[in-house]
Amino acid sequence: MVRFRQLFFLLMLTFFNFSFSQDIPNSKDLLVGKLPNGLTYYIYKNEKPEKKASLNLVVASGSLYETDPQQGLAHFLEHMAFNGTTKYEKNELVKYLQSIGLSFGGDLNAHTSFSETVYKLQISTKDAKDIDEGVEVLREWASEISLNQEDVEKEKDIILEEWRLRQGLAQRLGDAKKKAIFGNSRYFERFPIGLPETIKGATPKLLKEYYSKWYNPQNMAVIAVGDFDPAAVENIIKKYFSYDPSAKFVKGEEYSLGKVENKAVVFTDPEVPYISFEFTTRKDHKPVNSIENFKESITDLLLTGILNTRLSILTKKKDASILQGYFYSYDLGKNDDIVTIAGALKENDVNDGIETILKSLKKIASTGPSASELSLEKEQFLKNLENLKNNRNSITHETFIEELRDVYLYGESFIDPEEAIKLFNKVAGSITPEDIKNRAQMIYQQDGVYFLTAPESMKSKLPTEADILKIADSIKSEPSEKLEEQDSIFALKPLDIEPGEIVKAESLKDYDKFILSNGIEVFYKETDFDKDKISIQLFKEEGSSDNTQDEYLNLLLAPSIISNSTIGNIKGDELEIFMKGKNFSVLPYVSDYEQGVNIISNKKDLETALEYASYLLRNPEIDEDIFASVIDQNRELIRNRDNSPRTVYRDKLKAVLSQNHPRRAPLTLEDLDKISSEEALKVFKEKFSNFNGFKVIIVGSIDKTQVENIIKKYFASLPVSLPKKGVKELRITAPEGITQEQVIKGTDKKATVSLIYPYEDTYSNENRVLYYALSRILNIILIDDIREKMGGVYSIGSSTDLAPENHGENQLLIRFSTDTGKVQELTAAVKKIMTDIASGDIDNKVLESVIKNYAFNYETMLKDNDYWKLAIYKQNVENSEFRTYTPDEYASLVTKENMVKFIKKAVDLNNYIEVVLVPEKQD
Repeated sequence: MVRFRQLFFLLMLTFFNFSFSQDIPNSKDLLVGKLPNGLTYYIYKNEKPEKKASLNLVVASGSLYETDPQQGLAHFLEHMAFNGTTKYEKNELVKYLQSIGLSFGGDLNAHTSFSETVYKLQISTKDAKDIDEGVEVLREWASEISLNQEDVEKEKDIILEEWRLRQGLAQRLGDAKKKAIFGNSRYFERFPIGLPETIKGATPKLLKEYYSKWYNPQNMAVIAVGDFDPAAVENIIKKYFSYDPSAKFVKGEEYSLGKVENKAVVFTDPEVPYISFEFTTRKDHKPVNSIENFKESITDLLLTGILNTRLSILTKKKDASILQGYFYSYDLGKNDDIVTIAGALKENDVNDGIETILKSLKKIASTGPSASELSLEKEQFLKNLENLKNNRNSITHETFIEELRDVYLYGESFIDPEEAIKLFNKVAGSITPEDIKNRAQMIYQQDGVYFLTAPESMKSKLPTEADILKIADSIKSEPSEKLEEQDSIFALKPLDIEPGEIVKAESLKDYDKFILSNGIEVFYKETDFDKDKISIQLFKEEGSSDNTQDEYLNLLLAPSIISNSTIGNIKGDELEIFMKGKNFSVLPYVSDYEQGVNIISNKKDLETALEYASYLLRNPEIDEDIFASVIDQNRELIRNRDNSPRTVYRDKLKAVLSQNHPRRAPLTLEDLDKISSEEALKVFKEKFSNFNGFKVIIVGSIDKTQVENIIKKYFASLPVSLPKKGVKELRITAPEGITQEQVIKGTDKKATVSLIYPYEDTYSNENRVLYYALSRILNIILIDDIREKMGGVYSIGSSTDLAPENHGENQLLIRFSTDTGKVQELTAAVKKIMTDIASGDIDNKVLESVIKNYAFNYETMLKDNDYWKLAIYKQNVENSEFRTYTPDEYASLVTKENMVKFIKKAVDLNNYIEVVLVPEKQD
């Protein structure tokens, strides 16, 4: 199924006569049923990932249905589902699911929103009992949650930490926006996280009242998507869900946002880093279940694409008053869509920026799009639909399951990509510029909220709320601009390239290798994981490591500036139009130790993508307007970046870890003065003029003959000269011993802790696997001990990074946020866990869970283009010993004995960096 209200840029074809009121049926392959007790189920067979399935229990109730004393209990109940059911006491459910290889928060998760609560499982389908037990877990959640007093009390601390985690600027800004937009509706009163006082006062009785009322079969659905026999899954659902409910179900009220009041709001805060403005209103939400609604949805999406293209082009103009601009909408439940046009503004052009954003909406509402704009957007729309169809077998279970949730909750139709193209072809020809104009007019003429956000320091320089309303009224009263038809036919002029040759070809175990006449090595693997997707990486080990600091600064921005400037005969301000109807991307990059370009394309556009990349590499240019725009954007982002506590904290962390190495310092206003268009172009050309030492990896749905032709033309022809440069180590090293730092910034009601242990051992493939396993082991123990037993955090986790190209910056990171009063206690507990693991205190069940999770994901991993691209890279760049362990090999390696031996070499418990962010004051 394609989620039409969220597809952005799509397009075209012919119009057939038919009834627009005709209903759109669900896909014939979707199995839908309803049990005698009222439970609805949806079952859909899908191939990706193989031998797996996604299962959801959807409850059509969320925070909107809470009574005043229950505010936050829908979300609280979601937490309690993992704390004990009739069959699984306390947190034995989580332990059981971990024992079969699922990870908490990954394969095992849930969410609560205004009008829904959803429980999610990813399970194996290799054995019939796996599906049986998975559906049984859904049934346990549906009717058997225990709600013991002790468990309820323990969970309060975790939920309060989740509430605390959301505090800060995002929460203050969110509160201001929800008051302005939702102020007259129930949405304002019922945000899912709830109120701290309600959370603290929760009791089993209050929770059971909500549970028994809303968790009724008539108010729930089971959704199953996966690599299985639908009929067998239907029988399992009937087996577990054919029960009589404990209470009669009474359908709840349908809530709507209602009219949004016309008002302006100026929000300032000391932590806001830049100025932004948005106009937000609402429109009726109509489910895509009829031809009429389908056409309206497509019309809205075409409007979205056209307006976003216009805004993007505006930001590239010299002296643009907006730095970014975007138009989007999303559903707020069954009855309402929220529509917003927004942008980031320059400090010295606030009024002009507001006018630019509002005039962009007014212009399309007054004149509509040009015929060529609409035609191009239709072409892009169709291209996206065709891409979905061509890669149908690589669409994941989770994508379809999200669509089926909307079928149940909002009455959407479930449409296969093939059928979507047929429907689009029927309606596309009937969508005119006038239709787009009318949809834009409907949005523009409605009342809405004009919301300006800015740093506190700018308060005296900002327009007042009355000023903003005057600007909006003035624009509405101005005469409409005249529609200008723009040239929409842009094509790259063909390149005159003298092809090179393949001098050597050999077939290796998993892929082919070619050596070209200019010495470039090419590694190629044909796959059918995605039927119409090719990924190409041209790269070289070197990067900015051998450049001076000033050259490095220019290289930071050069790839972005050049890739947005003139490409061949296509000017920078024409690129947006040129890319319409094409499905490829070309992204150059220069990192510390590598430079290259990533190309992703479908089959049809591959030649154009390669020509585009060739122009960019052989004859890069910088448009002065684009250069000025990028510098302006960075200047505005830098100017107030220290307002953000999170930014200051990240900068401090990098400074401590690198011992103040200049390559890890943030970009400053002074740095921008050292960047020029001439120098940026010069250093970029130096990186991409001598291709001696470059390699190419090609993975995807492309046959060997075509690969040989393109590598001879586009890669064997690249110029090569001597000498060959390589990596120059930057010698960025962590401090030795124990380093403890504190950052005091902001007013958030929380502290953030980062605990980092630098890697002490050598690199090897075995150590890489063991280091990653250490992180997985730690994650299970940290969640169990710090979250579940101590109730000190909502989220805590670790990550490891081990690769030879890190040149000494490999590390183990543990991070969490908590109450400021618990920092010392929890940090000490984390350090004790590290000590215990190093001494061999690792539960065998934890090891088994990590091993089974590896096996659970192993086959899926091997059927992914990105995996093979990375594997080929590691085997031919990092070292030849890289390989992926089979589940049996992994189980033999990841033993307690091996883990302890490895940890003693890799981690020095007396060598760590601890950096804590605490507030200056607490509101």
